[in-house]
Formats: sequence, C-alpha cells, structure tokens
Amino acid sequence: MNLLNQNPLTPIKITTKKGIIIFFLLWQVVNSQNIRCRLCKETIKNQYISVDKSKYHKKCYKDHVQPKCEICKKPIEGVYNIEGDKKYHKICYEDFILPKCEVCIQPIKTTYIIDKWDNKYHKSHKNKLPNCESCNRIICKRITNGGYNIGKERSICSLCEPFLVDKKKLVNKYAKEVKKELHKVGFKNLPKNIPITLVSSRKKLKKLSKIRHINLSGYTHYEYETLNGNITKEDYHIYILSNLHEIEFKSVLAHEFLHVYLFQNKYKLSPEYREGFCNLGSQLIYENDNSKYSNLKIDAMYENPDPVYGLGFKKMNYVLKQNGWAGLLRDFSKFQF
Repeated sequence: MNLLNQNPLTPIKITTKKGIIIFFLLWQVVNSQNIRCRLCKETIKNQYISVDKSKYHKKCYKDHVQPKCEICKKPIEGVYNIEGDKKYHKICYEDFILPKCEVCIQPIKTTYIIDKWDNKYHKSHKNKLPNCESCNRIICKRITNGGYNIGKERSICSLCEPFLVDKKKLVNKYAKEVKKELHKVGFKNLPKNIPITLVSSRKKLKKLSKIRHINLSGYTHYEYETLNGNITKEDYHIYILSNLHEIEFKSVLAHEFLHVYLFQNKYKLSPEYREGFCNLGSQLIYENDNSKYSNLKIDAMYENPDPVYGLGFKKMNYVLKQNGWAGLLRDFSKFQF
C-alpha cells in the first residue's frame, strides 16, 4: 500500500493498534512539511500565521504583511482605524488625524460644530459657554482669550472688546464717517447735528422706543410742531445701544439716518419696505468695510427670516440691485401707501 497517496480522511485497515498510531503520526509530519509560506514560498516547520486562508512564517507576516500604522509606522495588532486606504493605531488616529476641539483640545469623536470663523468644537460646549453678541464666536480662553459681561444679558469676547463704542467722542467720529458714506450714494441733505445718545441696555432701549424687537439696537425719535397745518419745527433724536462693535455701530447708525431721511421727506411706507430700506444703509456700511466680520453680518441679514427686517430687506435690495441708488431714490414714491 502506498501510504503517501492515501486520503487522510479514509480509514485504513491496519491489523494492530500500534500500526494505526505510527501511521497517523507519520501522516501529520508529511502533511506539515507541505505547508509553504505565501510570501517567501519556503516550507513552514513550526508555528505559522493564517490570514484569509493564506499561511505565513511569523517573521514574514510581521515584516511584510501585517498592517503598519501610517503615523508611527509600527505594526498594528487588534482594533485599528481606517481612513481611505490608510490604517492607524487607535491612539495615533485620535492624536494626529481626528479634528481637535478648539475649546478643550480633546479629539472630536462624535458630532461637532464648525462656526462661521471655522472654529471646531464639541457640541456639548454650546450650551455651557456664551457666544459673543458681536462676532458670534463661542467665548473661551483658546478661541477668544475669554470675554466680558455687559450687564446681565450681554456677552462680548476679548477680540471685539477693543472696538466697542462707549464714548461720545467715538459717536461723533463715526457719525461723520457714516454721513460721508451715505452722501456718496445720494443722501445729501440729512439734518446736521442730530443728537445721538448711547443707551446702556436693550431693556432701556425697548422701554424708550416702545419697540419689542428682540435684537433692537437703535431707535429714531421724531417729533414736529405745526402752525395752520404746516410743519414749523422738526426734531430728531437717535438712540443706539452702547458697547456695539464699531462696524456694527456704524451700520446701526446708517439704518437710523435712513429713518431720518424717510421722516424728512414725509415718506410713508409699510413696515417691511420701511425697515427693508433702512437696512440698505446697514448693508452699505458692511460692504464698504469688506472685512470677514462685515461679510458675516451681511450673510446674517440675508438669512434673517423676519418678515419685516429680513424679507423686507431682500425685497428692497432687489430693487437697489436693479436700479442703483440713484434710480431707487428717484422712484421712491412708488413704495408709499
């Protein structure tokens, strides 16, 4: 009988128990000698590693087949991360590949927020830390170097704090700049020396104006005297929330100056056309500044869903883009009711 050609799963009739044992051991040795390493093609004599039905010497597998971490270049054992066609140790992936939270610097493993300034942070920080009311960054040590409270309801970051308007000297300076910018587009006869008063809180501003808009930042008071049905005296007074960023202050002031223009020319508009028109003044200031801060403010104006301040602005801005400032002011009477 040719033992090497015998199917190892087929029983062999051997008359002695000793013969059966000798045959079995002999067959296993012959079988093991036929296992070759998939990589080097040499016979495997001792322990080997089997992957996807392929067998390797332990050294061949470790040196040439076992996956290596793209970061540290060391062999990977156990659970690992894959991104694209690259493999990483779990710790290497977290330390070097995963985005880091700008607030706590820990790896971000789940849902996170990217703000308009491209800062990334864990979603969990959003309800724990305030946002700057000016630039809308989350206020923390690493992003804004901290910040300040203004009263009980307002938070300002340290990046915006140096630009806050809180002095009469700054009010007069920016009033001249805003009038100059409005003059260039056609507003040539705005009254001189309109009083401008800073108001310390929105609560006081709302009480003064009797306007309940949640983000109220400015208000224009207008009163007049008549004699025999004719206006003999007109007074304007502009009130603006204090501690606004200088660019936002100028945009609010431009908005209020356009309210003065409407009063001055006796234009009576629906709320959406009135506030939409005045918001064109705010947009003008932001466009002329053309900083990232201002561009984000313009984006917010377009994204505002408010039917008066948001949709009204978009309607009036469409007319402005079609006709320019000269055409808009020339045909302004068509928007009256």
